[in-house]
Amino acid sequence: MLNLFNRAAVFTSVGAVGLLVLTACGGAGGGDADRSGKGEVASLDSPAAGGGSASASAEPDAGRPQIRLDSTNAEVNRMYDAWLACLKEHGAAEKYKRKPNDPSVLACKGKEPLDPPELDPAKNPDYADDTRAMVKCMKGHGIKALVVDGQWGLETGDEINRPHYNDYVIDCQVKAFGGDK
Repeated sequence: MLNLFNRAAVFTSVGAVGLLVLTACGGAGGGDADRSGKGEVASLDSPAAGGGSASASAEPDAGRPQIRLDSTNAEVNRMYDAWLACLKEHGAAEKYKRKPNDPSVLACKGKEPLDPPELDPAKNPDYADDTRAMVKCMKGHGIKALVVDGQWGLETGDEINRPHYNDYVIDCQVKAFGGDK
């Protein structure tokens, strides 16, 4: 599920302004992103061929790269770049015309980044409270944020142009959704 303020949506350049105005905050918790600067991003461990358990091999998200709440723009972009390169390599049509059962989508499913589970209302029982905490934190940094349809958004798309905006998003995401309440 792609949360609208999902950092994947925010940090890729595709319609970022339009998505941010009325979108939810996103990212992903789990595996560690490489901070060595070598352009590699670690993903969750997947079972070795023939060596994994039946439940691990049945998990559809096993092995997919995991965005964390504190992942930087560069880390998120590297994860999405790898997935998009795979799609292109497998002959994906226009990025806005892909369907879930498209062979290129199926071939690259294991490279599609996962959003942080903390940003998924179905997985986070404190999501509503965390969303309000996110808005409060962003307002504390002078960003005009609000709750819209149970998710956080921005009053205007111009808010993303404020100095240090991306730093504030990461800081507030970690504080609001990461348990630093």
